[in-house]
Parts: sequence; structure tokens; C-alpha cells
Amino acid sequence: MRAFTEIIKARDWENQYVSAQNVMPAHAPLHAFHSSEAARHKQDSEFQHLLNGQWSFQLFSKPELVPNECIEVDYDDSDWPEITVPSNWQLQGHDKPIYTNIKYPFPDNPPFVPADNPTGVYRVSFDLPAGWAGRQQRINFDGVNSAFHLWCNGVWVGYSQDSRLASEFDLSQYLVAGKNQITVMVLRWSDGSYLEDQDMWWLSGIFRDVYLLSKPLVAIQDVTVTTDLDACFNNGTLKVSTRLSQQQSEEKNAEPQSYRAQVQLFDADLNPVTEPVIAGFGERMIDEKGAFNDLAEHQISLLSPHKWSAESPYLYRVVVCLLSETGEVLDTEAYQVGFRVIDINNGQLKLNGQALLIRGVNRHEHHPEKGHAVSYEDMLLDIKLLKKNNFNAVRTAHYPNHPKWYELCDQYGLYVVDEANIETHGQFPMSRLSNDLSWLNAYMRRMTRMVERDKNHPSIIIWSLGNESGIGNHHHAMYQWTKLKDPTRPVQYEGGGANTAATDIIVPMYARVNEDVLTPNAAEVVPKHAIKKWLSLPNEQRPLILCEYAHAMGNSLGSFDKYWQAFREYPRLQGGFIWDWVDQGLTKIDHTGEKFWAYGGDFGDHINDRQFCINGLMFPDRTPHPDLFEVKKAQQFYQFTLLDDANLSIKVRSENLFIDANNETIRWTVTEQGEVIASGELVLQVQAQSEQILVLLECYPPQKAGCDYFLNLEVLLTDATPWAEKGFVVAAEQMPLKSALGLATICLAKGDAPELIDTEDTITINGVGFQVDIDKQQGEITEWVVDGVSKLLQGPKDNFFRAPLDNDIGTSEADCVDPNAWTTRWQTAGLSNLMVKCLAIEAAVLTHEVIVKVQFGHYYDDNLLITSQWQYAFNSEGRALIDVNVQAAKSLPPLPRVGMQLVVEDVSDEVKWFGRGPHENYPDRILSAHIGRYTSSIEAMHTAYIFPSENGLRCDVKEASVGDLSVTGVFHFAVSRYSQANLTMAKHSNELAAEQKLYVSLDGFHMGVGGDDSWSPSVHKEFLLDKAHYHYQLSLSFS
Repeated sequence: MRAFTEIIKARDWENQYVSAQNVMPAHAPLHAFHSSEAARHKQDSEFQHLLNGQWSFQLFSKPELVPNECIEVDYDDSDWPEITVPSNWQLQGHDKPIYTNIKYPFPDNPPFVPADNPTGVYRVSFDLPAGWAGRQQRINFDGVNSAFHLWCNGVWVGYSQDSRLASEFDLSQYLVAGKNQITVMVLRWSDGSYLEDQDMWWLSGIFRDVYLLSKPLVAIQDVTVTTDLDACFNNGTLKVSTRLSQQQSEEKNAEPQSYRAQVQLFDADLNPVTEPVIAGFGERMIDEKGAFNDLAEHQISLLSPHKWSAESPYLYRVVVCLLSETGEVLDTEAYQVGFRVIDINNGQLKLNGQALLIRGVNRHEHHPEKGHAVSYEDMLLDIKLLKKNNFNAVRTAHYPNHPKWYELCDQYGLYVVDEANIETHGQFPMSRLSNDLSWLNAYMRRMTRMVERDKNHPSIIIWSLGNESGIGNHHHAMYQWTKLKDPTRPVQYEGGGANTAATDIIVPMYARVNEDVLTPNAAEVVPKHAIKKWLSLPNEQRPLILCEYAHAMGNSLGSFDKYWQAFREYPRLQGGFIWDWVDQGLTKIDHTGEKFWAYGGDFGDHINDRQFCINGLMFPDRTPHPDLFEVKKAQQFYQFTLLDDANLSIKVRSENLFIDANNETIRWTVTEQGEVIASGELVLQVQAQSEQILVLLECYPPQKAGCDYFLNLEVLLTDATPWAEKGFVVAAEQMPLKSALGLATICLAKGDAPELIDTEDTITINGVGFQVDIDKQQGEITEWVVDGVSKLLQGPKDNFFRAPLDNDIGTSEADCVDPNAWTTRWQTAGLSNLMVKCLAIEAAVLTHEVIVKVQFGHYYDDNLLITSQWQYAFNSEGRALIDVNVQAAKSLPPLPRVGMQLVVEDVSDEVKWFGRGPHENYPDRILSAHIGRYTSSIEAMHTAYIFPSENGLRCDVKEASVGDLSVTGVFHFAVSRYSQANLTMAKHSNELAAEQKLYVSLDGFHMGVGGDDSWSPSVHKEFLLDKAHYHYQLSLSFS
């Protein structure tokens, strides 16, 4: 027994040699079913008792302040507050969350941690369930951050760290009949924290399930399930290896050979597939001294079993019983079984002989209110959303997930890269600990225990050695152990250049499609080749799967489709995992009572990386960012080709590898100027990896000049699936019809010219029911009156700036400016602070219109940077054709936008447009935004990014109306209640002040948003506004 004072003095949490004390060996999850029928039907086990709920809790600023007596059974904790288990104590009113990406939130001096080390003490009492006497009693903590000591009934039991794997202790000698009490002392910081620097919130406490498990004294300790298929991937083999454990009792146990294991396989409907098969333990000698092992091994052959894949996740269920000498069932466990084979063949990762295309995402376990304590319902929501958005794979970034997550991936069909809980990103060099022999055991323990826990899940197709820890001897040791332990799965690791001997797959981060990313002076950073180039390197035959790509930070993912063009073109480019799934914002309430999502620094955490945790495809509440629609479109499993626009024949290609289309319907429409003129539905019957030719319409009405025609296709679910409702759209495409004539040149209606009044200060255009005043000094419209009502509050004015995106800001901070970031370059050039002068203005009356020409100069520090030539043509109906020519100085960086902005009264909540939609889109992110006629509210036009920025654009618009304002032309369009200045200055969405007016942006040109990464300029050249001259034309009117 260890005294409390000895534990405090020993400081196990600052000793890299001590990762655990008295923790039981890792194994596959156990349930201790009371019978084979209970195991077969997945009934709740009477020998498993959940301890989740309300516990007594007290937080101390350091372990030395924890009172010695608090571990005693009769300690009075009645004045302690209660805390929910599981939870993170920072989100239960204790201590503060801290977010960092790379930097440790404490001095980097491994294995030592700060003396001020918040320490939470948990206490709970429970009654030992009836019927448990005379058995082995265990307690299991599925996740505790970051290290903890355990006492039971006042007696020290053990110690553990590794926040993301189970810690199981044998309580048999400590428990008594009736009431029992346990105390857990959790340290916020430990030497293990140096291995958990994983670009997420540093949160503490018991954040996963805690439960008791009762096993017989002779019990099943572990089960290993593997499947194999023959060379034709037809017939299967099931191998089950059952490990026995025996606990000493007063009676002498029988020898291992006296016990037998019985295995029986059931199908998805729980019907028996095989008869029970029995094998003995200890039948194989394991050393030269004559010792026998404690394993019972079964091998069962099956003819044409159903195969498991993400497309068709068919699961069998294997029930394993431990039998006594007399045939009595002593213990039972059960596992889901998926027949599948993973291998790398001819430079490709294959499942059941078919080359995979990984449609993947990195996923942190995160909830905006609960932090890392995600529930089953939270996980199920993520699973369904992933499936709905055409994902087939997930990387458990950067640690083993909740055990239930893998069950859901098995059941619903997702390929998993299971990643060890190792990242030392804040070390310099990153491989510092990875080559330090004193840390070898800590590394190995995290890898081996993950493999032992998760080995039976068919969804896990790849093991990962961790993340961003450089490359070192420990990685090679982990790799070799894993390949010996489990030769059925590949192993991957990105560190050291993504292509070391410690990885079976090239797994780069943020490598671009065609451009090498070279950083030769950065410590321990290996230059990233373009992914296409990587395949052609000498002697390189491995597949390439990006372990992270497409950094989805804020308004991002420009040019995402280029990755998917490359993936489909090059067989060894097999997809990747987007960074990342969800914004890691935490719910906070400001001084006004308004909720908002907080990021680094918002809790007084002075060491932080700001909003770098806000880079998901989803907001924290799982509502989608607009770029998620782009991902869904790029990853869809059906591709379409227009064969003949005369009879509307199309080719549909299925990218499903294993399943035929048997639950899909194609719905199609033809639109003329956004209005449906023909439509229909057909049953889709394309086979896996095959094509189907469909004739949609023999002929359709003749096309009209000046009209746009599109063929729109949607693939819908005919019936509901486990993850989506009937009628859900799984794929969509829009095809411009070949003979579409496009939009005619903008022309004003003919008629008598309106009246022109040209005074010293003002130019006035008078017509029937309207009047426009232009200030000659400023060159701007000051009044636009229709039927006696003023319609225009301000503008239109040149607009060359945008509220910076995260991708524009790059790595710039207040105390560390990135000179290459777009925002820095724009601000240095003066684009954010231009002074405008009217250089010339003149007006004339023509036959049908009044012409007003204005020349503007845009200056910074008296330097002329941009000139713009505006020509207004006003007709008698009050419509103005505005023609704009812009000339930019050669010294300027590429412009954010070239357009105009005007401000109107907020008199209507309805916005209509004919262009791309319905969701936000930008010039380099339009694949999913189809051209059509859309109606929206003003609020829905705004994307409330957690870190405010430019947002809400709709591209390729030809008609738009906001209240009384009507616009035609070819332009990009946005309308907002927030000014550009407000969007630029605000750091959180709750800091935005909605105004009682509307800011209408009409852009002739808009720079792309980029998104290959967020720390270097990533807008592709074709989406940069780097020309000297721009011209666009719009028509405006008010009703």
C-alpha cells in the first residue's frame, strides 16, 4: 500500500519511465455476458455497471494542497460541489480551457510540469451489485486527462496516464459487500502532456465512461478476431484467438487445458451461420521448457460470406463462450465481424481487391458545451452527417476515439485510420523525445495498447503511429511491433517527410496538386512535393493519401475540386483527409447575455493560438459551412457526362466499388433562364464501377436567343437508409446545354432622354417619377428619388477591399506580422485606407439617355494607386447603365475585389437572384453552386463565421433584387446588414452590430478564397486579380 504522502513526493506525473502502475493489460472490449443468448442479442450485461453521474468534486491549485484524509472512506465531502462524470472540469465551472496549436501552455522542460498544477479530486460511493460476490471485480476508466491516481475504500489501487485509452484496474481485493467508495486524483499536467500537443483545447478530468466489470475467476481475458478471403475474394476464413485469465482463489484452479472455448458465428439477422465449434486452451507449446500457451484458437471456413465495406457494411456476430470441463458456460463475449481484406498491391491501397478512393476527414472529438465528453448521440449525429456528405473515411485525429465510435463506423460503414495518442509538435526539434530512449516505453505503450483495444474492428483499415512528432527510433520500433502484431493492416506516419521507412503509404500534409512547397530553412520541415510529382520519384511505388489537406479555416476550400480531378486521374493518388470536421468553438456568454463560440484567448488563456482551432467544415453545433457543399459535390459517387444535348442523353458512371444502384432515382430538369421547361424521373440501375446511358428527352422546345439553358440532375434515395431519409440527394450535377446562346448585351429601353440640369455643384437627372443627384465635387450620387421617396443611402462607390479571411491573414498576429500574407500586403499597399478624389466629371444629353462620366483617383500617401472611369447612362424609365473601367498601378499586389458597393434602406427581408446558389460561393468554389433562381432572407445571405470575415457572395449573377433595388448584368453579389469595417474589426460573431440598412456589394471581379492551407498564400493564380485593367458593366434601377 502506498501512503498518500509518498505518492505526492514520488511525483509519478513527472517521470517518463512511469506510465502506469497496476493497470491491467490492454485487450479488446469486454462485456461479461451471462449467456451466449445475451451475447448474441447484444443484451445489456448484468455484470457491467456504469458509474457515470454526479460525483463529489474539489479542485486544488496543486497536488500538494490536496488533503491527505480525502482518500478515506469516511471523509466528509458534503460541502464539495458535484460534477458530472463524464465531463471536462473546465466546462463545469472549474479552471479555464486553454487552446494552443503548437506551443505547450507551460514551460517546455520534459518531463517536468508546472508546480501550479490544477488537481481535481473526485469521490463517489456505490453498492456492489447483487450476484457479483466471488468474482473478479474490475473498474474501467475509458478516458481521463491527463494522469490520475486511484483509491478504493481508502487503499491506493494504481496510477495511469494516456488520456485517450482505457485504464483498467483489478478491485477484487479492495471491494466489500455493500457500499464501497472510490477516490480519483486527476492531474491537469503530467509528463504525458508532452505527448498530447494535438491542436485542440487542453481540457481535464474524467471525460469518458467509468464502469465496473465483473468477470468469473476463470474468464475470457481477450479475443482476437481476424478474417481472410481467398485469392478470388469469394470464400472466407474466420480466425478467433481466445485468451484465458485465471485469478487465484482459495480453491485450486484447474489447469488451462481443462477449459475450452466455444465459437459460433451468426449473420446480421442473428441467425446461426455455423454450428458451435470448440477448441481447448493450452494445446500449443510455446517454449522449449514445455510451457503451453493460454490461447484457444479457431479457424472456420465460410463459402461466399457477405463482404464488409463502407458501401455495404455487412456485419456478422461471433459469440465466444468459455466452457468448464463439464460444459458449463462460465463467461461469454461477442464481437462484430466484417469479412474484408486490406492490402497494398501494385502501388494501390485495396479493400477486397478493389483500389480505394479515400473520401476522408480528420475529426476531433468535440462538443461546444461538453468539450471532449462526447455522447453516443453526438457520435451518431457525426456518423450520419459524414455519410450524407459523401465521406467514406475518417482519421481519428490525433488519438484513439471513444470505443463506441468504432462500433458506429463498423455498423454504418466508414474506413478508419486509428491514430496513436502521440504528438510532440511543440518540441524543438519535434523528434526530440522520439529519439530519447527514456521515452521509448511511453511511446510503445500508447501504440501497443491502442492496437490491442481496437484490433477487432473491420472499419479500421490503417494504423497510424501518431502525428507531428518528427521521425525517430521510437517510430521505427512502433512500426516494427505493429507489423508483427497485425500483418493484416498497413501502417502510416507523416513525420520525417511522409515517406520514411516507418510508413506503408505516402501521407503528406497540405501537399499541393501541381506546386512544390519548399521551406528549406525551416527546422525539421521536409519540402513537400506536388502530389503528382511525388508519384514519379525514383523507386517510389507506394500509394499516396494525404493525411491532411484542404485547410477548412473560415471561408475556405477554394480550388478543392483540383484535388479531386487529380485523384480521379492518377490511380496511385487515392484521396485524403480534409482538415478538419468541426470548428472547435466552445460556447461562452458575453456581458450582454448573448451566446457565442469562443476560441483561444477568450478564457484568459494568455498562451494561445487564437482562432486556429476554428477550421472545420461544420460549425460547433453541426450546421454546415458553405464549403461542405463543395466537398459533398466533389466526393459524390456518381459522375455524369452529357452525350448529346439534342436528345438529352447522358452517361452515368458509378464510383461505388461494391454495390449496384438499387435504391436511387434520377430526377432531372431543363431550365430556361432558371425556369423549368422540362422534367422527369428515371430509376438508376448502374452497376458498381460501371456506366449507364440514359436518354432523358427525345426533344425539347426550341431555344430562345439571350436565354441560358441548363440540364440539372439529382440522384435521390428511393427509400430511407440507416443514415438518410427517403428522397435525400446523394449526388447532383448541372450541365450547360451546348447550344445555349448566353446573355445578350445589356441595353436600355429606348425613349426620350430624361432632363439634365447641370449646375456648379450638382448634376441632376429628372425623369418621369424619378430624380438622381450627383455631387460634382465628390463625383458620387447623393440622391436617388423614386415617386418622392429616397431610395439610396450611399454609393455606389468603388470597392477594392474585403474583410480579411483567415486565409488572407495567414500567420500574422499583432506581435508577429507575416509579410507574405495577403492582408499584410494589402494594408502595406494602402488598399484598406484609400483616399478617393473626383478627378473629372462631365454630363451630356443624347437622343435616348443622359450620359455622366466620372473619373476617380484612389490614393495612399499621395500616391495614385487606382483610377476608375465610370460612365452612367440614365434612360427615361430611371434605369442606369453603369460602365466601369479600372486601372491599377503595377506596384499593387493582386486586388481582393474590383466592384462597387451601395447602401440602401432595410425595407425588405427578401433577396432574389438569378445566378449561382443557393449557398455562398466564390470564384474558386462554385462546383456545388448551380445556376438558378433563388429567394433568400437577408439573414440567410450572411454566413456567421466564428471569426468574422468577407462572406455571403453569390457568383455569376445576372439578375438580382433587394427590396426596391434591381440589378442586371454579369456580376458577383452579396447583401449584408454588416459593414465591411465591422466585419474587419470584429473578432467574434457577437461583436457584429447589425445596422438598419443594407450593404449591397456588386463585384465585377472577386479574388478566390484559397484553402490549400491557411498559413501561406494559397489562391491559385487563375483566381488572382493581378491584371492592370478591369472592365465591367451593370444596370441599376429602383422601383
